[in-house]
Amino acid sequence: MKQFRIIILIFFVVCIFPPVNNACASSVQDELKVTLDQILKILQDKSLKGEDATEKRRTSLRKLIHDKFSFDKMSQLSLAKHWKARSDEEKKTFIDLFGQLLEQTYISKIESYSNEKVIFLKEYVTDKKAQVDTKVITETIEIPIDYRLYQTNNGSWMVYDVIIEGVSLVGNYRSQFDQMLQKNSFEKLIEDLKNKIKA
Repeated sequence: MKQFRIIILIFFVVCIFPPVNNACASSVQDELKVTLDQILKILQDKSLKGEDATEKRRTSLRKLIHDKFSFDKMSQLSLAKHWKARSDEEKKTFIDLFGQLLEQTYISKIESYSNEKVIFLKEYVTDKKAQVDTKVITETIEIPIDYRLYQTNNGSWMVYDVIIEGVSLVGNYRSQFDQMLQKNSFEKLIEDLKNKIKA
């Protein structure tokens, strides 16, 4: 569980550091860079610093994250075979809680960023799916982080998975949720998510 939390933390932290190698960037990379730059701008905005501006700052961050990361798609992939059996209302509830848990538990982590750098490496585009490989450079280590995206009907690209040092974010959730649902009901999973949000 500790390793999983570290993976989630890196997932969000990487979204705030400015890329340093964006030569020959394609439209997919360009869209990612726009999001990174906007998030960084919010974090550097002096009027949004301090406890008094916390809610306003986090509201702005949530909007940017939701605009680029498809929690709907990530929820569906995380539940995998258990998704189809859920009603529309159950799906809506799960997506909402899933997003809340990520935001509440980890969004505060990205607010204490430092000046690590992100280098854009390669991208692979096949039909309406793409993968953009990046590398986070810290003072002591280099962390490979790959984004998987899909193209929406309006032509924009949305992130649906993040691969960190070869470990899939969605894959981690899928494994956890599958184990829980093999032993317990969907209602128990929802209850557990609510309790984690309240904790």
